[in-house]
Amino acid sequence: MNSILIIDDQKLIGSSLKVALEKEGFDVRVAETGAEGIVAVGKNNIDLVLLDIRLPDINGIEVLKKIKEMDPEIIVIMMTGYGTIENAVLAMKIGAFDYVNKPFKTKTITTILKLALETQKLKKEVGSFRDKNRMIYGTDKIIGESSAIHEILEMVRKISQIDSSTVLIQGESGTGKELVAKAIHYNSARSNGPFVEINCSAIPYTLLESELFGYEQGAFTDAKRTKRGLMEQANGGTLFLDEIGDMELSMQAKILNVLQEKKFRRLGGVKLIDTDARIITATNHNLRDDVNRKKFRQDLFYRLNVLHIYLPPLRDRREDIVPLSSHFIHEFNLTFKKTVRGVSQDALDLLMKYSWPGNVRELRNTIERIMIIDNPEVIQSRHLPLEVIGEYSPLSKTLPKDSLVAFNIADQGVDFKTVTESVQTWLIREALDKTKGSKIKAAKLLNLDRFALRYLMNKLHIT
Repeated sequence: MNSILIIDDQKLIGSSLKVALEKEGFDVRVAETGAEGIVAVGKNNIDLVLLDIRLPDINGIEVLKKIKEMDPEIIVIMMTGYGTIENAVLAMKIGAFDYVNKPFKTKTITTILKLALETQKLKKEVGSFRDKNRMIYGTDKIIGESSAIHEILEMVRKISQIDSSTVLIQGESGTGKELVAKAIHYNSARSNGPFVEINCSAIPYTLLESELFGYEQGAFTDAKRTKRGLMEQANGGTLFLDEIGDMELSMQAKILNVLQEKKFRRLGGVKLIDTDARIITATNHNLRDDVNRKKFRQDLFYRLNVLHIYLPPLRDRREDIVPLSSHFIHEFNLTFKKTVRGVSQDALDLLMKYSWPGNVRELRNTIERIMIIDNPEVIQSRHLPLEVIGEYSPLSKTLPKDSLVAFNIADQGVDFKTVTESVQTWLIREALDKTKGSKIKAAKLLNLDRFALRYLMNKLHIT
């Protein structure tokens, strides 16, 4: 129940408003002087104040200032029978939500109150969402112990303090470019503004232009209404252009123009629209090579490459694999309500030796899959995917097209039990995947009876 405080020296108005608002479900208090009102705000949890501008002891504007000093989140609506534009403007500058003239209808004031409280609720939700994102995308969420990660963290902290310069993030797919972009935004002065992102490779050129710049009604056949583009929506915040290396040359020219002029037009529009969005871009391309091959504009490259961050692949910073694995286990324990304690030493050795072509994303997906499907107390080597075990295991194996498995035993020998269990696990999972989880059909594919399959699934902890 929302709590309303009415501060008005006219008893009839105060009492009649109190009765009307209580019928609407509000908890209502009444004060007849400014001093009483200030005390009531201090003692009670007040959501909204209806404040008369003329009071017997203190001017309503002064009461407004005092209330806002005590609690900036309280909604204050000014009331007066002697309204002037000057007072209205002053009250709004100090922080009043609205300004209404007496006499007014009860229905009118009730509508204004509900609108004000709904607006306050939305602001709190947005504020809570932004606070949550600041925690999620804080610099402490960029996990790693390598010197490369420490350098990246230092760069992110420095770049976050610079408000407007463009940023170019380069690195292989899965290295965490989006995470770094969000860390820059949510640790900067723009964190209260929007973070708007678009994958330039996922949208055709003809649609990308309208997505970025919007369009006017009638700009093309299906443009039945005006639409604000992402560039406009990101105003005051950050626009993240992911995979900009895949952007068409003609579109690159338009982006360059926006960066130079800080203005753009909607499709079909004639009016120039100012933009105050910081541009962060990311790509897995080597843009210098693309410039040399005439696939990327040189002038745009230099515009984007003001502040540069390179994210090395996971295989070049293997000391980050252990802390990342621990972080993902902790994350998925919370998400899936699991109790996985960690990774065994033999499994860690395999994780450390694997090349991780999918980088951090592949490691994260591997941990997630193991915790959902196997749910072990400790992740063992037998739980790891065949490609992780196979690439650096003493047993080198391949799966040819004729489905025969060729094995070559290394000089130092093999752990027969681990390898055979890994192959069995892989085959059973493949069969279950092909049969969409049907144990009977999977058993037929493997030339097993269903009781034997069930025994193996229990033995290998396959769910």
